[in-house]
Amino acid sequence: MKLSRIIIALLLFSSYLKADSPIDGQTVTFTKFINEMAACTKYTTFESVKIRYKMPDDKEGMDKRFSGGSSELFVSAGIRLMNCEFDADYWLVLRNITFMDYFAITNTSPIKAIFKECTFKKTLRIFTNSIDFIDLDSCNLEHGFKFFRNTVKDRLTFKNCIFSVNPALFGDTDALDMEPRLFRLSNKQDGFDLIIQDSRFNLPDNLKKNPQFFIGLTESDFKNLTFTGNIVNASLDLSESTIDNAFVTNECIFNGNVILDAFNINPINTRVQWSTVENKRITIFDHKNNITYNGINIDSIGNEVRFANLISCYANFYNAFKSQGNRIAANACYVEWKDIETSYLNRQYTSGKDRSVFFNYLMNVFLKTFCDYGTNPLKAIQIAFYVLLFFAGIYFFFPYSILSFHKRTMFDQLKIYGRYLSSPKTLLEIEDSIVAKDAKTPTYNEYMSFVTESKGKVPWYFNIFGKPLYFLELIRSKPTKLFYKLIDIFPDEWENMSQAKKIMATVLYGAVFVFTVIWFLLIHILDSIALSLNVFSTLGFGQIPIKGIPRYLTILEGFIGWFLLSIFSVSLISQVIQ
Repeated sequence: MKLSRIIIALLLFSSYLKADSPIDGQTVTFTKFINEMAACTKYTTFESVKIRYKMPDDKEGMDKRFSGGSSELFVSAGIRLMNCEFDADYWLVLRNITFMDYFAITNTSPIKAIFKECTFKKTLRIFTNSIDFIDLDSCNLEHGFKFFRNTVKDRLTFKNCIFSVNPALFGDTDALDMEPRLFRLSNKQDGFDLIIQDSRFNLPDNLKKNPQFFIGLTESDFKNLTFTGNIVNASLDLSESTIDNAFVTNECIFNGNVILDAFNINPINTRVQWSTVENKRITIFDHKNNITYNGINIDSIGNEVRFANLISCYANFYNAFKSQGNRIAANACYVEWKDIETSYLNRQYTSGKDRSVFFNYLMNVFLKTFCDYGTNPLKAIQIAFYVLLFFAGIYFFFPYSILSFHKRTMFDQLKIYGRYLSSPKTLLEIEDSIVAKDAKTPTYNEYMSFVTESKGKVPWYFNIFGKPLYFLELIRSKPTKLFYKLIDIFPDEWENMSQAKKIMATVLYGAVFVFTVIWFLLIHILDSIALSLNVFSTLGFGQIPIKGIPRYLTILEGFIGWFLLSIFSVSLISQVIQ
């Protein structure tokens, strides 16, 4: 009995708090309507009011306030518009107005409204209306926005707005029958344009995982959706929504998830900046268990259906990028997609659910390592370069019988300098004696003697072309002989030199010794690289000019080279085809 009295008292008290406006059922100007809202001292419902534009009242009262930016106007009480009717030819334009309590519009038509620099301390709620357009510019919605079951002919626009929720108001539902939301829009009527630009969504960290405070654009139809330049400190939920024409999102900062399961877009007219949604922000949401799944917590997906739903989100964007010819974004999307697949296969194998996927997992690991799943052929070349240098380093420390530049080794060259200092011969005499000793073809004099003796017995071109060819052979040795002449300044033997000459010879030939060692080391490095490149590319010398353990390493390098070059070729062809 006592409880029923309390309920009756509360009902009477609530009916006392809610008042009808003094202009219900009347036709008033826009200015009169705005002034009546500002005059309310308690929660008020404006019902069946017709608002019409009238000169000069509205030119002075509404238009001048909007264009001139008059001082801030405060609406202290909660306001609800119900079954009202606005002028079909003129717009409701409100600027620099602060609504201290709830503001709701329901069953009202036709709405053509612009809110600029307005503040809504509590929820702005718009439901079951007939709307031409609503634009909010530089507005601050401090306790969320809700938009349900409206018919929109043109657009709904938010520019430079700030959305947040006030935890201190949780449970305060005097004017509304719904829980607090950050941004909730539901449209199952004909599609319209939704534009959200350069806005900010602020949500306390402890509420970010609560689906109640997602930016909810779910189960809705849109003609065009533009979401650009926003800072989003919440999760954006687009699941089960459809965009008939253009979906555009770029220059956004997403500090939460982007939920896209069953999100339907037009691939040709989709413009997504991949760098804003990469790093596994694409997510699906389990509404039954209130759990989000993405590439970060892939180990917890387990379920094949959830995995397929997540991959379909990536396939959605991947197909859009490919249809637009955006190969860079398509490749980046595909790599993240395959990373998730690799993690999923690893989880399936290690958990024992499906041992048969091991080789698929292993192949994904190989492709990721060597060519980013076929999207980066240059990565295979880069790794090939490192492999080539690694084996060249091994060959450098082992002897081999390839001399690509010099006809003698470093040690043979050093012996020439040693003989010079230990004998009375000049460097040129020592060089000529060694060249003569190693010569495998007749000298020029012997050749010319042969031509003279055979005069008339051999064709004339033996004489004409013999001399130029021999001249070219001499030119090749000219730099060496010139160098020898420059350093051939000690005709005496080392043991017969004076102390001063020994010091000069020590300095000079010490420098020559260091230069020779460095020069031959550089040539040896080039020879090692040439050998490694030859083995890596499997061109082959016929007989491999190396012995010992490195000979077996050449087989390993050849196999690695064949593998990497094959991957490079396939990846390159794939990219060329795309």
